[in-house]
Order: sequence, then structure tokens, then C-alpha cells
Amino acid sequence: MKRILKLAVFGIAAIAAFSSCSKNEDVPSQKDIETKIIGKWKKMKHDGKDAVTNKRTIWTFNNDGKGTQSLADYKEGDKTFIWDNKEPIQYSIQGNILHSISPDVEHTATIPFINDNQMTMHVTKIISRGVDVKESYVAECSKVTADYSQDIIGMWEGVEMTGDETYGDANHRIEYKADGTYVYYDKDGDDWKLSEDVDNEYNVDGDWLASRWRPKAGEDFEYEWWDIDEIKDGTMKWSALREKEDGTRYTTTFTWKKIQ
Repeated sequence: MKRILKLAVFGIAAIAAFSSCSKNEDVPSQKDIETKIIGKWKKMKHDGKDAVTNKRTIWTFNNDGKGTQSLADYKEGDKTFIWDNKEPIQYSIQGNILHSISPDVEHTATIPFINDNQMTMHVTKIISRGVDVKESYVAECSKVTADYSQDIIGMWEGVEMTGDETYGDANHRIEYKADGTYVYYDKDGDDWKLSEDVDNEYNVDGDWLASRWRPKAGEDFEYEWWDIDEIKDGTMKWSALREKEDGTRYTTTFTWKKIQ
């Protein structure tokens, strides 16, 4: 009931806001947004700067006011991670204002631009787990047409890694399972040894991959994120834009071969 009331209140406010700018012919119409927004979108830029891979958000909008949202992000407010693995959302559009609600996050954003492949959202309000986050930003999003969620299933062996390491080099194997879990193997001489990691989960949403695991039972989760550039002819290629604590950025890549 609270969510319905929120949407109702939002509708009144949105109509008022839209009427004030309806004379601007550059603002996309509600009908145009409702038509073009259908599909999967990935945040590529944040306030004009390339978004690092671990800060991606993937939104999927269906034509019935429902969809999904994927992200894995640390929330400073409550010192916890949000792990949204294709979490269901409800959304509404009033004028050029988009309002979406997921179990963890509620967004309000204006859409000043959208076409078949690109969308700009000015996020003006964020409520994270009931807490009003004092943040606004401009997200530039690209339409995602690839879907690697089935292609990734199977056993993969590392071939090459470039750039700084995060949690290891290419001397590893991963078996991705259809239930959203995976098994990780370390190379020990000529043998492959099952990793001690537990609670291994992954999420492929379009061409974005998020993984999490615990080094040992009871410990906190570790996280890693990649963009899947290609899965073709038994080869999988990843890349990621990462940022160090001092703000410097670097790109790393990973190539895998499928062995079963």
C-alpha cells in the first residue's frame, strides 16, 4: 500500500513539474519515452565521466510498467552492500519524469533525451532502504542488445589477463552453473585445486557480470565486476574500467577459453 501511495503522490507532482516545461520542444514526450525506454539499458557515464564497471546499473523496462534492476554497490549510509540480481522493479512515467521502485532502491529522474540507443537520465531523488540519499547525478545510458546469461554457462580456463590484478591472475578455472552459482579453481602445479571460497554467486545481466563470494564461511563477501565484450567460438573476453583509491583509473582485460 505504501508503494501505491508513493506512486500516486509522485504522479501529481510529476504532472505539475512536466507542465512547467511542456513548452520546451526538446523535451521528449511521455509517449516517446514510453515507446523507446522498452528494453535493457546500462549506465555508461556518471556526471559526464565514464562510469567504472563496478558502478554500473542495468535497468530493464518492460511494456507493462515492470522490469528489473541489477547493481552491486556499497552504500555508505548503512555500511552495507546492495546485491540486486535482476531485482523486480515497478516504474511509471509522467511527462518526462521516470519513477522506479525496487526492493532496495527508489529513484526519481527526469529524461531530457532518449532515442533508440541512448538515454540521458537526471536522477534527482534516491531512497536507499528507506534512507533519503542526498545525491543527484546525470546518467548517460546505452541500450544493451547482447544477452550472455546462457552463453557463460560451462567450464572456462583463463588464457590471458592484462592490467592490474584484482583477485588473481589468469591461472584459474571457473565453472558457471545455470542456477546462478559458480565453482572456482586455482592452479597448483599441473593440477587444479578447488578454491576454499564459499557462497559463490554471479549475475549476468545483458553484457555485465557481477560476482560475489566469501573467502571462508562466515566472512564478509568479496565482489568483482566485468563487462563481457564477447562470447564467441569457445572464447570469452572481459574488460573492466577500474579506479584506485587515489582516483587514478586503469583498464584490465581477461580472456578465457571454454573447456567443457
